[in-house]
Amino acid sequence: RLQGEGARLLLEAGRASQFFLVGEEHGVAQVPRLTSALYRALAPDGYGYLAVETGDALAAGLARAAREPEPAKALERFVNEHWPGAPFYTLREEAALIADVAGAGGTVWGLDYDILADRYLLRRLEETAPTPGARAAAAAVRARADSMLSAALAAQNPSALFMFASADTALAALRRAYAPAPGSEAERALALMDETLRINQLWVAGRGYESNAARAAWLKAQFVRHYREAASAGASPPRVILKFGANHLMRGRNLTSTYDLGSLLPELAAFNGTASFGVMVVGDRRGQHAEFDPRTFGYRAGAAEFAQNEWIAPLFAEADPAAWTVYDFRALRPLLYAGRLGTVPPRLTQLIFGFDAFVVLTGSGPSTSMLGPPPSR
Repeated sequence: RLQGEGARLLLEAGRASQFFLVGEEHGVAQVPRLTSALYRALAPDGYGYLAVETGDALAAGLARAAREPEPAKALERFVNEHWPGAPFYTLREEAALIADVAGAGGTVWGLDYDILADRYLLRRLEETAPTPGARAAAAAVRARADSMLSAALAAQNPSALFMFASADTALAALRRAYAPAPGSEAERALALMDETLRINQLWVAGRGYESNAARAAWLKAQFVRHYREAASAGASPPRVILKFGANHLMRGRNLTSTYDLGSLLPELAAFNGTASFGVMVVGDRRGQHAEFDPRTFGYRAGAAEFAQNEWIAPLFAEADPAAWTVYDFRALRPLLYAGRLGTVPPRLTQLIFGFDAFVVLTGSGPSTSMLGPPPSR
């Protein structure tokens, strides 16, 4: 439960908005707890959706597990059955957020590409194959993906995974075998794997900007698809909380020089005659966050991510040493525009105009993993 002056600011902004954007520092245990508290408080005002940074099918699988009688156990079982699980949602606190939203009757949207999509999707394709030939094709690709996972683990190199290093022909053969109908589960699964492979191959080829731009375009397209489906089924425009890495939810040109969800949603809200509110949330500068460990494909505790940047230091320096601090960036913008704040680093200026508020989670710590060891082959 959220309380205090900062909580009132966030909740009042949420009630006045259609979209509430939580741009996070990944792997901080208190961020999903904050998001869960926001969702529970805002659900009575019509928020019924949580959009997250994982693939569509994995998000649906996580949500199904979260609706079981013992959601914590079911979620832990789900991610380990599809080892190494869903990005971020092998962390216990992140999984608890999915359970809280599902338990409150909310719907989870997965909008991202998915570097681990093959671990779940190929099995789903086998289970739902329309013909024995299609099932055999999916089994053959899954065997190849399993072999590549073993090689990536041995080399401690995620870029050797199927969704980075597979030949395009493997997925093309699957598409021919399934001939999926537009909008079907098989078509969405194959489209997700196609796009993930394309985005990752751009990255491996050293074309980082093109990779980031393609990922941003995919995120926006997936949001629009989910939004249209929900809007067509309801009497009022869907109200959505989104939780993504902060860069994805920054308004305007973000830190990777692309235009992501953070640019789409305020304009969509304006088109609808509503509003959007974006808050960036970071952990304690003295704390740690859970960071991906390429040696184990799990997570380990690492130094706070954003606190290492000098341009953001003023926000940590002025934060309350004993409580969470909320900065209202909306109040700073006129002063910054008029030159009354002195010399402000360009990145910090970008942040102040890219988010409406900023939260420092004093006393935060790293999220904890529920992922077991890799399955034996």
